[in-house]
Amino acid sequence: MRITRRLVAFAVSVATGCTPAHVVSTPVPVAAAGDRIRYAGPSDTTDFITARMISLDVDSLVFERFIAGDPTGRWIVGSLPTDSIARLQVRVDRRGNAGRGALIGGLVGGAIGVLCAAETSSGWLEPSPEACFLGYTLTGAGTGALIGALRRSDVWAPTPVPRRRQEPTPVPAPVTVAPAGSPSDSMFPTSTEGTYPARFRRME
Repeated sequence: MRITRRLVAFAVSVATGCTPAHVVSTPVPVAAAGDRIRYAGPSDTTDFITARMISLDVDSLVFERFIAGDPTGRWIVGSLPTDSIARLQVRVDRRGNAGRGALIGGLVGGAIGVLCAAETSSGWLEPSPEACFLGYTLTGAGTGALIGALRRSDVWAPTPVPRRRQEPTPVPAPVTVAPAGSPSDSMFPTSTEGTYPARFRRME
């Protein structure tokens, strides 16, 4: 079986086709209308749903999504309560994956080069095993870098979710109760000067 360069390109394109999304740790301000977002619920915080935001407040998130396979090709508007959002991210950039593609392509090309080296017969105009391995490895790395550069992936950043502010519960003021059987100071004042009428005062 003769291995061609087309097989290398096909294998590399499949390996680099599913480029993962990049997530930065620096948070961004609250998302604005029209931003590309993705959100996850509390049941699975790694299962993100991508959409385009319409509005966001403490009560609900209103968005629109493109449903794959919809024959109309329209964006469908939806909403969900803000309390049901565990994580919310905003797309801040798109970047290529040339380095990742070159690495994957080099590995795939090297594996195919090993098969090529094992099948070569060192006949007339046949490459040596070393040349076969090196050639397919470099071809795979170059093809992977090109495919990775063309296949750009999203860069996401976390954004805060507005929450309804919880009002503190008022604490009642302590009430002091006088012990039973103890006379109150208001009933028997300590000073009699100016307290009783003049006729009850001692005449001097």
